[in-house]
Amino acid sequence: MKRKLFILAALFAVCCGIASAQARKGLRINEVMVVNESNYVDDYGQNEAWIELFNSTFGPLEISSVYITTDPAQPKMYPVPLGDVNTKIPKRQHVIFWADGKPTRGTFHTSFTLDPTKENWIGIYDADGKTLIDEVTVPVLAPNTTYARRVD
Repeated sequence: MKRKLFILAALFAVCCGIASAQARKGLRINEVMVVNESNYVDDYGQNEAWIELFNSTFGPLEISSVYITTDPAQPKMYPVPLGDVNTKIPKRQHVIFWADGKPTRGTFHTSFTLDPTKENWIGIYDADGKTLIDEVTVPVLAPNTTYARRVD
């Protein structure tokens, strides 16, 4: 009997892990602004570059422990911290990360900036730091212009 319960518990854990990994595949880099002169203002009153992530699934999506990066050789550049209730994105909703190089300002302020003089590659990696969830290459943009993948 104990063996059957152990096997059942192990199968349940594996299924939960697979479901979590499958759900994170619904996380998308939706829109990016590299030069923000008069658009959105962060919680410190600053106009900073920003990256909008979109939960394309029909259920809430917990994104803590994923990584956001601008260098495929450094997939663990910015880890989205655990413990912030705002890292659970409701279904079909967005969250903005400020690419300001000031992670001490909070969960949604990355450790990197975007370079307005060149294309910017942006990737999201799963918690293992190896599984690429999504990526985009943002072309050079005029100030206050966004790169968007599609209308949602």
